[in-house]
Amino acid sequence: MFLNIKSFLLIYLLSVSLAVHSKPPQLILSIIVDEIDNDELLLLQSSFSDKGFNRLAREGFRFMSAVSHDLAGYPGTRIASIYSGMNPNEHGIVGEQWYNYTSEQFSQKVSFDNLNSLLEIRTNIVTRTLGDFVKGFYGPNSKVAAISINSPWMTHTLGYYPDYFFTLSPQNGFFYDALNNKEFGWVNEFNSRYSLVDYLSKQWGPKNDITSYVEFRYSSDEQRSNFRKFLYDIDAGGKYSKVVASPYGNTMLRDFIIAFLVNSRFGQDDIPDLLSVCFTTRHFSNNNGTILPAEKEDMLLRLDIEIASIIDFLDYEFGRKNYLIMFTSAKSPPPNQSSFGKQGITTGYFDSGNSMSLLNLYLMAVYGQEKWVLGYSDGMIFLNRKVIEQKGMSLKNMQEEVALFMHDVSGVAKAMPLFDYMLNTHCDDIFSKNLFPKKMGDVFLTFLPGWQTTETQLGSRQDGNSGFQSVPFIFFGWNTNKGAWFDNIETTDLIPLLLKNLELTHPKIYRTDNVPAFVNPAEN
Repeated sequence: MFLNIKSFLLIYLLSVSLAVHSKPPQLILSIIVDEIDNDELLLLQSSFSDKGFNRLAREGFRFMSAVSHDLAGYPGTRIASIYSGMNPNEHGIVGEQWYNYTSEQFSQKVSFDNLNSLLEIRTNIVTRTLGDFVKGFYGPNSKVAAISINSPWMTHTLGYYPDYFFTLSPQNGFFYDALNNKEFGWVNEFNSRYSLVDYLSKQWGPKNDITSYVEFRYSSDEQRSNFRKFLYDIDAGGKYSKVVASPYGNTMLRDFIIAFLVNSRFGQDDIPDLLSVCFTTRHFSNNNGTILPAEKEDMLLRLDIEIASIIDFLDYEFGRKNYLIMFTSAKSPPPNQSSFGKQGITTGYFDSGNSMSLLNLYLMAVYGQEKWVLGYSDGMIFLNRKVIEQKGMSLKNMQEEVALFMHDVSGVAKAMPLFDYMLNTHCDDIFSKNLFPKKMGDVFLTFLPGWQTTETQLGSRQDGNSGFQSVPFIFFGWNTNKGAWFDNIETTDLIPLLLKNLELTHPKIYRTDNVPAFVNPAEN
């Protein structure tokens, strides 16, 4: 068989990049924004500076159509998929929680409130992640850490042998290491010099002229003349919830990231270290049903400055060829419901609590006074299999009856009984990528376009696009080629691609054979 010219060139590029043993980056910095998409980055491109988001896009290798097939709305599921290079049916993080039929209770949600739960939930992932691959090759001297203010699901970035997980205590506003029961002198010094207390007296208003913001520009003349107030007090009765959900939280995080890199000696030798950080654009105000709320635009404009300062610091401290930035998003923003039509008909919220109560009442009326429905999470309805078995009923028939009932609930597009998937997952079906056998529910729900579930505290929210969502993804630094890849690529292929360019091996590295190396072999 003869290869065509295009295939030959791609194979040649890959073989050259793999043949030359390059010096790896000293630091791999993964910058995650909890909620952002490509449209927002393009919409604000002219408003950003040249040194932040635009520099990442201009000088990095950008994937314009990195597609996530995760059905769960839980941000940790997408992060687990990206970092492991596997789908939920392989890594096991199928949602924010799931019912364990062995222990007869729901799994504990990830939280900063309980150190033991954080350690336990971190090991729920059953596949290796990026940090594990790097540590497995370079040994324990390769360090893995994460820093976040209000995103405990960042625990899924750590792998099995992490070194640090710094976060902010909501009780006292101080940073601490959630993994290790020890104090660090430089952390204590940072907390004494920088405190969220200093922000409680501040107000948050627009950084730029409000008339330049997208929400104002797309409003009607009447709306412009009576444009809503955008000035918020940050003090929430002495609590820090508003601080961490404002631009000031991102500023504190930026300062701590730099303090960590200066004091921890992260990335100061020839062995790669992995640091994952998560910024927020989930502000504490309402979205107001606009294409891009002024508050979120303001957070992005200010975050652009924070990221620019981090890049400048890395250039000075490490040098452009000694660090690699991996930029992406944990989840896509919610759809703008105001553009879909009439509320309750073509758009609306699926209330899982009321829906499960109605479903249980229906089953009680038909089959007797029992707790038939155990709960709902990330699209999955969990039925009481123990009672179903005790009564000699067919689980398959019960699943099908529940599915028929849920088809009549507003906003539900499909209700899929999962009995057949327990025994036979279909290789080409999106459900087979998302259903972990031991954590499967009984009926899976998908939603109509324009409909979405209410958001949990951790940011889980499903909508009609779940299972096919595009997320931003950029590699920047460490000999990265400038360019863009416009063809679809699954987000689960990006870590295998990175490992290939680091000359390491991922079990599914074959999936990246049609993508050219983003590293320039001539510079290695």
